[in-house]
Amino acid sequence: MLYLTMPSIQGMRRLLAMWDRYTAKASPRGDEGDWWKIFGYLAKIRTWNATDRVNPATQSFIERHLSNDPVAPIRLEIDLWFRGTPEARARARADIEAIIGHLGGRLLDFVSIEQIQYQVALIEIPAAQAKSVQDRTGALADADEVMLIRPQSLYQSGAPRNVTDGDLEDHEVHKKLRPAVAAVLDGYPVAQHKLLAGRLEVVEVDVKAADVPVNRRYHGTAMASLIIHGDLATKETPITRKLISIPVLAAPQSMSDERLPSELLPIGMIYRAVHALKTGQGDNPPSGPQVILINHSLCDEEGPYVARPSVWARLLDWLSAEYNVLFVVSAGNIRAKFKSGFKDHAAYVRATEAQRQIGLLAALNASKGTRGLLSPAEAMNSLTVGALHLDGAGMPPSNVPDPFSDFGAPNLASATGLGVNRAIKPDIVEAGGRQVAATGGRSATHMVWAREHDALGQSTAAPDPSGGSNSAVMRSSGTSNAAALVTRAGIRIVDAIEEMLAADGEPITDYRTALATRALLVHGAAWGREADLMNTIFPPQGSNQWRARRSSITKFIGYGRPAIEQIIDGDSSRITLLASDEIQHEQLHEYRLPIPASIIKSRELRRITMTLAWNPPLHTTSIAYRGVGLDIVDQKGKRDFWKGISKIAQPHPDDMRRGSLMHFVMEGDNRTAFADAKGLFLGVQARALNKQFNKSKVPYAFAVTLEVATSVREDIYATVANAVRPRARIRS
Repeated sequence: MLYLTMPSIQGMRRLLAMWDRYTAKASPRGDEGDWWKIFGYLAKIRTWNATDRVNPATQSFIERHLSNDPVAPIRLEIDLWFRGTPEARARARADIEAIIGHLGGRLLDFVSIEQIQYQVALIEIPAAQAKSVQDRTGALADADEVMLIRPQSLYQSGAPRNVTDGDLEDHEVHKKLRPAVAAVLDGYPVAQHKLLAGRLEVVEVDVKAADVPVNRRYHGTAMASLIIHGDLATKETPITRKLISIPVLAAPQSMSDERLPSELLPIGMIYRAVHALKTGQGDNPPSGPQVILINHSLCDEEGPYVARPSVWARLLDWLSAEYNVLFVVSAGNIRAKFKSGFKDHAAYVRATEAQRQIGLLAALNASKGTRGLLSPAEAMNSLTVGALHLDGAGMPPSNVPDPFSDFGAPNLASATGLGVNRAIKPDIVEAGGRQVAATGGRSATHMVWAREHDALGQSTAAPDPSGGSNSAVMRSSGTSNAAALVTRAGIRIVDAIEEMLAADGEPITDYRTALATRALLVHGAAWGREADLMNTIFPPQGSNQWRARRSSITKFIGYGRPAIEQIIDGDSSRITLLASDEIQHEQLHEYRLPIPASIIKSRELRRITMTLAWNPPLHTTSIAYRGVGLDIVDQKGKRDFWKGISKIAQPHPDDMRRGSLMHFVMEGDNRTAFADAKGLFLGVQARALNKQFNKSKVPYAFAVTLEVATSVREDIYATVANAVRPRARIRS
């Protein structure tokens, strides 16, 4: 199916008239010959109608609700065509309100955000009218003002079953904490919990304390705990900064879980929350002017990413550039059952541990088409995080089979990529707690799905269900947890950047810290044992099929798991250089990496890692979406950076080109002579993907690490640090 936009009603009418004459076997008139050639490839031309407005996912959503309660009203989100003037948008809203009123429905919320060309209504309509929408009939399905009718965005987090009391005497705050550089948009936390007291600043925007009983504040408490302390079982040092929490999940009295408020659009809530952080709300000043990282462990469970970026993703992309912040977004958890790959339950039980591991990985790969990202995980300028089957819980009980043992395979529930225009997503993966493989069916359709277990998962702070303790802990798992741990790592990177800038007398507020943090979080990432095993399992096998297998691996683990310690800690055998600038179409920024004399002709192992992150201008009405693409090149515009150095197993460069993040890891051990005394040439090159962005200035951060074997006696860090120059030369 091909969608075509017309600049005017007259143009559309002319196109339809030409089509009518073409189907009537008439000859083209004047300059219509080219249209007749195009028409030869088409089966039908029609205007946008109810078939386009109501997709199968919306039909299925309505069917489920009607099956549960045939007379209960149903809530839907209505995306309006975005009109170019405020007057036209006001008329469209009035028309929709009139239609809803005529149907006996209610308008619950309405949000218009001009910067991302977004206008949407949250409505409630009677069951009978919802059935008409499902059938693609009626006033709402046929309304010209409507672009899409979607299920109400839903995120809900159930209460865990494994809450216990913990010994938390050593977690009190003993010194003054520095201002927050990170915020978490999530559930309302238990701010007076022993693990969190004195460390949290709760900012209320839409959700108030009265909306969430203290004994049901699970998800926000867990995310705050993971960001501040990490997995409690690993006994890590807490961060030395405050953490800002803006609650966006409520806990209605009639429900048993935490969820997005049913009468508010989440897009509006996220929009208002970030504005409160960066510009203030009402007469109140900004609550987090120094915030650089925003943890976003939420998703739309009714909105899997399909083909085009969702409005939620477009909002995060715009906010990232507008306020110079980095959203750390969870990929989403897929709880649906999938075929295990075993003949029946008996075969699954008889299998050895290794056979089950291989079988489950193969089954995950076979089902990846139904396990895609949950919006807004496809957001281009955000860092999307998948989950690995790892935690500090220790050995499970003997009667609980661990599907992947201590092997860092993808979490059974972690959603898979790719993202917009097949860009790499998730970007990275992190420990997300272990889950067991629940199974069912004793026939040829033996199924498996992810299930949490009380003895497994990451340990975090929790509310006490009985309300009598402020030291309760629990275990949980999922991509939300993995994103929280990456946010924690990001805070440590911001600390390191601030320390580096302070040494040069520069404030962190004058630096592109969010982009630098995104680049550095990915900079230490690499594929590990899990990728090696996937490569031996995933089809198609054969030495000439490596490209297809590598693409499948990328959908699960992106660039791999980050190694933050390698980026933050100093080492005489390794140095990381960080640059930040703005670039325009057809410009080339030149950087030179000094090569220490000790490795020029050495056979010792050497490695070079390059990571480039940028915030492209976005063309929200174009399928290309990005306005400008960047690349890392050598002097010839290619990637032959260093003779004798080969790329290690990692995502294919063609996949990297589709997003706004590139990451190369190359290594080798042959003798290499460098004829250029200026050092190794590394270039950052820009290309506009649409003429309207030819003059756009695109901010970027570029990280490069040179590493040699520890047996090399020269202090690489000192040698390169003394030789490097901070300025780049620009070629137009």
